[in-house]
Amino acid sequence: MSQSVAEVLILAINALGAGILMFVAGVVQKIMNELDELEFKRFLNRLDRAAMSDPFAVTVATLPIIAAVLYFVTYGFSHWWFTAGFVVWVVGGTITKVTNMPIYQWVADPQNTDSKELRKQRRKLQLANNARAWLTLVSVALMACQFGVIEVVLTVVAAAIIAFPLLLLAKRYTPGAARAIAG
Repeated sequence: MSQSVAEVLILAINALGAGILMFVAGVVQKIMNELDELEFKRFLNRLDRAAMSDPFAVTVATLPIIAAVLYFVTYGFSHWWFTAGFVVWVVGGTITKVTNMPIYQWVADPQNTDSKELRKQRRKLQLANNARAWLTLVSVALMACQFGVIEVVLTVVAAAIIAFPLLLLAKRYTPGAARAIAG
């Protein structure tokens, strides 16, 4: 496999992950913000369990790191735009681990039901989700800079094709549907 093909595959996986993260930070977070605090607690616990057990979500979250390690072992760090994009991706993932994991753990504790603290945790989660989504999107843009104009246009078209079904799906979500899921 050529270096360019490897970069395109990693970029495509990263773009897919960016789309999912933008969906979570935008659509799912809006739903969580409209829930009362105890509904938010139930919804977040269900969302966490579902995400951690979904093969697609786990693969999209894990595959870039495995692919990048193989890429850097094989091709080194000579493509600076691609390397910069990967570094930004790692920073975004680190933010999630450092900020979101304690939030998920606190919310999952059955003893933690204080409404004021749940609101605070929800705001912190929103900030962390937005940071990760935008950093991942920046990493995609940096990785795309490695290619020529035609390759970048093809990447943008591929990202739009991937994002379109998510946008259609987003229209189906309403606060009533979120309450049904959380209930």
